[in-house]
Amino acid sequence: MNYTKAKIFNITLKNLRVSVGIQNTNQTDKNTVVLNEFYESAREQVLKDFDWNFANAYRELTLTGNIPQNPKFLYEYDYPNDCLFAREIIPYTNSKIVEFEVASNITGQKVINSNITPAVLRFTRLVDNEVYYSTEFVMALCWYLAFLAAPSITGNRAIQSDCLNVYTSMLAKAKTINASEGYIKNSDECSWLDAR
Repeated sequence: MNYTKAKIFNITLKNLRVSVGIQNTNQTDKNTVVLNEFYESAREQVLKDFDWNFANAYRELTLTGNIPQNPKFLYEYDYPNDCLFAREIIPYTNSKIVEFEVASNITGQKVINSNITPAVLRFTRLVDNEVYYSTEFVMALCWYLAFLAAPSITGNRAIQSDCLNVYTSMLAKAKTINASEGYIKNSDECSWLDAR
């Protein structure tokens, strides 16, 4: 199913028990204005809160040429512009999990420090086109957006609390569904299993 911002707003309003929907997101009524104010923040938070398949991206990192301020690390990399949340660094070899940190360098630039080079980052990218959203993501987004907007639209803290509870359960359900797509062999699996 293809989603639009207006459809997301209407689902959110239904979650808030508001019976009157909207026609488009450019309206100037109170509900539309409030939802527009919270929409980008809600979308970014829901993208960060879970490792959504549709927002998964990979990029070989570019060295900054600087030495990391943290002496625990050897290499400093530029933080990708479209990276919303850094998930892991993928080693080119079958080594274990690679330690890294997100920090800011001496000039205040956001960077990634690690001990391997080259390095490929797996991250959640900012997806701002609703057409690409999965149903699970939209349902979670609508509940989180309802949580943020509830005090302004309904003035009811109980509804706000309910929205947060449903959002939390939607994330748990999404994790189960998301995890069932695809398979990557764990490098720790025994090689003798391959021989069978």
